[in-house]
Amino acid sequence: MRILAAIVLSLAVLGQSFDVVSIRPQSFTGKGGEYVGVRVVGDTLRAEHVSLNDLVMFAYNLRGVQLSGGPTWAERRELNSSELYQVTAKVSADPAPPVDTFRKMLQPVLADRFHLEVRHVAKDLPVYNLVIAKNGPKLKPSPAEAKYGMSITSLGRLGIRIVATKCTMGQLVDYQLGGYAGRPVFDKTGLTEPYDFTSEFISENAPSGQADASGLPSLFTAVQEQLGLKLEPSTAPFDTVVIDHADRPSEN
Repeated sequence: MRILAAIVLSLAVLGQSFDVVSIRPQSFTGKGGEYVGVRVVGDTLRAEHVSLNDLVMFAYNLRGVQLSGGPTWAERRELNSSELYQVTAKVSADPAPPVDTFRKMLQPVLADRFHLEVRHVAKDLPVYNLVIAKNGPKLKPSPAEAKYGMSITSLGRLGIRIVATKCTMGQLVDYQLGGYAGRPVFDKTGLTEPYDFTSEFISENAPSGQADASGLPSLFTAVQEQLGLKLEPSTAPFDTVVIDHADRPSEN
């Protein structure tokens, strides 16, 4: 595997700068145990098996619907057929800067190594508002001594079970519904207490014709019948990013 970049940068961003940034192509083998995504551990940003679009979304703190434009090679489709990269970026700082600073420091790195050019565009995008259903919530208040927990398990090939304890509506939206609903979800319930609940539903990515055979409801039906809540379609203004230009990183 060729190292495409291992360079020392002096990028002053909010008083912080990466000392060393390494960018190299990385193949996905599918053998198991391979991390996919961007994470910050202490003074180091590590990205494994990520596309350029993944890096842009991390750098600008975007959801997928907030990013458009750019070349097709920058997208992440099937992992074994996408152009993926491994990125390691270190900064000398004690204490280490917060994640938001790492995001901002990554932006000029992408501009330098990928010749990335972007512009911001305000758009109204489709969202769901989580509201209380007609007959009221079906949620059990958590006992005072309870601790937060959320367990996600599979039910057969297509089903999902979520068991939550001491979970707020904000945590439900941020950690679960936003991922399964296919668009951003905003908590409009007005519920502020933590709750215990169990929800079982069919994955929204289930192939057509297989949902009924599972015996499980859709996510939207489960939210209403099991939790006494409802996902209402709506729109909300977002800051979106359009990629106007990007090149594959040049060899060192």
